[in-house]
Formats: sequence, C-alpha cells, structure tokens
Amino acid sequence: MMIKSFEGGDMNDALRKVKKELGPDAVILSSRKTERSGSSGTPGVVVTAGLPQMDPPWARDLPGAPEEAPDGVRLSEMDALREVIARMEREWGPGSSREIQGLLARAGHLSGGLLSPALPPFDPVEEARKILAASGFPEEEQEDLVEAFRLLSYQPVDWSSPQVQSLLQFLVAQKLDVAGSLFSGERTSDRPQVILFVGPTGVGKTTTIAKIAAMLVARQRRPVGLVNLDTYRIGAVEQLRIYGDLMGVPVEVVSSPSRLSGAIGHLRESEIILVDSAGRSEGGADELAPFLSVLGSGGAWEFKSVLVVSATQKSDDLNRTLHRFAKIRPEALVVTKVDETGSLGSLYPLLAHSRIPAAYVGTGQKVPEDIELAHGGRLAQWMIEGWSRDGSGVRT
Repeated sequence: MMIKSFEGGDMNDALRKVKKELGPDAVILSSRKTERSGSSGTPGVVVTAGLPQMDPPWARDLPGAPEEAPDGVRLSEMDALREVIARMEREWGPGSSREIQGLLARAGHLSGGLLSPALPPFDPVEEARKILAASGFPEEEQEDLVEAFRLLSYQPVDWSSPQVQSLLQFLVAQKLDVAGSLFSGERTSDRPQVILFVGPTGVGKTTTIAKIAAMLVARQRRPVGLVNLDTYRIGAVEQLRIYGDLMGVPVEVVSSPSRLSGAIGHLRESEIILVDSAGRSEGGADELAPFLSVLGSGGAWEFKSVLVVSATQKSDDLNRTLHRFAKIRPEALVVTKVDETGSLGSLYPLLAHSRIPAAYVGTGQKVPEDIELAHGGRLAQWMIEGWSRDGSGVRT
C-alpha cells in the first residue's frame, strides 16, 4: 500500500490534494486537525490516505525510451526484451531472470548514447531484505515477508527503494491485528466497565491510564474512576492521585483483594473504571491471581484486561511477557514508547501472531496528547520507515 499524508486548509482542500496525487481509488486512513497550517496561521486538517491495490500505481507506468534513440535502438526492441524477461519469470519461476537483468540496464545506456559498462541492476528482493533487517524484524519474520514480497513483485518494474518500502508496508499492514477503541460510543449497560491494565515494570501503565482517562473525560465527557493496586512501587499511589486530582477523577487505593469490591462500589457513579496494577519482572498473572478472582466474579460490573508492552522491548522479551500474562487472557494490547526506539520491527510477531489486537499506541509522555488509536496502516509505515512525531514516518 502506498501511504502518504496531505495537509489542507480544510477537509475538502485536503481531499482535493489526495485525489489529485493518488487518484479516485485512494482510501482515507485517518484525519486530524492541526493547530496551524502553512504560513497563514489558521487551523488546518491532515489527511492520511493510501492506495490498497495489490500492484502499486507506479507498476503501470514503466519508464520508456525515445521512439528512435540516437544509435538506432527502438522502443519496440526494448519492450521485446522486457517481455523476454517477464516470460522467463512466468515459466522458470521468480528470480530466474536476475542474471540477464543487466541487459535492460545496458539497453537503457545504449538508448542514451552511452557505451560504458552498466551498473549492477537494482535488486528489489535484496533491498526488501535490507529494509526489514534495518527495521528490527526477527530473522524468521524477514524470510516470510521477503517470500511474500517476491511473489508480489514478479513484474519487470524498474524498482526503487521507496517502491519496495511501499509494498512492504502493504504486506505488513495486512498481518497486523488492531482493535480500535476499548470503549463503545454509547453506554449499553448500567454496569460500569472495569478494565485492568497489566504488564512488566517500566512500560508506562500508569501514564497510559492517565492518557486514556483524560481522553474519556475531556473529549467524551464520560464519568471515569481510577483504582490503584500498585502499592509496591514508591510514588505510584501519589502519581495516580495527582493525575486524578488534575482531571477531577476519583481515585481508590487497594492494598488487598478483600478491599477491591468495596473500592469499586465507591466508584459506582463512574461509567468506566481503570485499574492500575503493579509491574513486576517475574510472576506475571500469578501475583495478580487474588485480585483477578475478585474482578472476574463481579456480576455488578463488566470486566476485561489489557496488556501493556513497550516498543523498546526485544521480540524475545515481548514473547516472554505474553507468556507470563497469558493466564489473564488480555483482550487487547497497548504499545507504549514508540518514540523511544529507532526500529519497531520487533513488535511485528506480537501484533501479527498473538491474536490479541492492539487498541492504542503511546507516542510520548504528554497527557493526554501522546496516545492514539492503533491503526494497521500507520503501524506498518512506522515499522518500515521509522516513527516520527510529525507523522511522516521517515527513518532518521
């Protein structure tokens, strides 16, 4: 998928730019307001759009040569050479034409009147392999994605690195599992939603809870309550209380499972109750088992759990985290700290194979600005090109 962002003075202006550059088949992936647009100082809109077709649009526009080159090489002869290579790919399998791809480059030099030896042809498959390695994808995932890339890149296109990135983004996006918001637009029950956030130490559970609570209170005007089970970490109680005071949200501190039901009862006026748990390096679900017994048996509320992981964790660490908290059966993921690593490929196995969809992505420490709904297209772009705060996804 080819993904790009367009900025305009308003939505109609941005959509006109999308249609002009990507055509009528473009799919709108997301939109957001900006504080300022250009030099006018007025609010604007940024629209992210993509082309979802299997063959990217640039595959239809093969570079041509002049009808009559100075040395007599005709366009028809170059087209015939391309057809020979395409037929070899079809009959002998992908990659069989690599040894003679230099002929295309030589023909291009001849058409321009150059007789010097041609440079080695650009190999899109090897370029895909380099991009995936630089992006931190595990080796076994690299091989699977390279094979998928090879199957979709059979046509004799004059490839470039941006085009390889575009197709890789498409392949990655198809595999990522995203859930969107944890909260429905309208309340469907009189019972509050109780959501437990779990995860290892240092992944940012408390900050994530504060961001989500602030979004619910400020943007959706929904009554929210907070419960803190983290009485192990110094300052954890104070941190959540400070966030609660700033948002005007009640906070309950629970030191034992026997007091959990009562704490939730004190927050009965809240539509959504977010529960912060202690992050422990070992133990995972076993240490939370007494609290889970209370949360899972409460007929007075709806319960679900969310696993919080950090983008700075290695793939093996993420797998161990998933295993430690498997007994809790989390229904969604929150990925934090995508701004703190230069390679996000380590997230791919978790988001593609764990069968736990990603709900939110944390992009910094600011509350509530630095969090957004998980989106497969944007995650794929960040994995391949790197994350950037302006959303351009250009690796630095």
